Amino acid sequence: MATDDKNTVSNLIVGGYHFISQEDAAKAQTDISKIKMLRTRVKADKPAEIKMLYEKAIENKIFRTPIGWGYLMDLKRKLIAGGYKEEDIIPIPVDISFTRHSAIENINVKQRIKPEKKEEKINYFKIISLALNVVLAILVVLMFVIASTSDNDNIINYKSNITNRYASWEQDLKEREKTVRQAEKKLGIEDTSSYYDGTE
Repeated sequence: MATDDKNTVSNLIVGGYHFISQEDAAKAQTDISKIKMLRTRVKADKPAEIKMLYEKAIENKIFRTPIGWGYLMDLKRKLIAGGYKEEDIIPIPVDISFTRHSAIENINVKQRIKPEKKEEKINYFKIISLALNVVLAILVVLMFVIASTSDNDNIINYKSNITNRYASWEQDLKEREKTVRQAEKKLGIEDTSSYYDGTE
């Protein structure tokens, strides 16, 4: 376990720098290989050639780690030693921040102060009462429908039921009276009185 930790730490050390991640260490290795390539391929002995190499390296953003920036710093020192002034030389750009900023520092006061969100509590009493009211309304409508279509007498349909019942009785009685009169004629019985006589 300890040897794994040592191997991990040694993989993060490149050119005398201890990097935080493998990716940063790999970038540093790339910068070292770029420096070696520039030293072997580019012959820059005169200050004008050194300046051209220095400016091209900065323009093309060849170096991304302190190892590459150190090489650029060496080139800058050679330029100053060769007679160039500090103001005539492009500064080495460092495109990372070394200060940690929290996101809270970057927002204004109004954005930082957030009102507490009131949690809307579900009012189960209102939901249950609403559901019961709907159910009761449906039941009342059903009761009226049943009461109005029912054959039994009730407060809604008693008048029409009684009227219909007496009308059908009267119709039955008239049909019976007619049948009885026809039977009397056949038998030769002649009675001119009506069944309704004396019922008043």
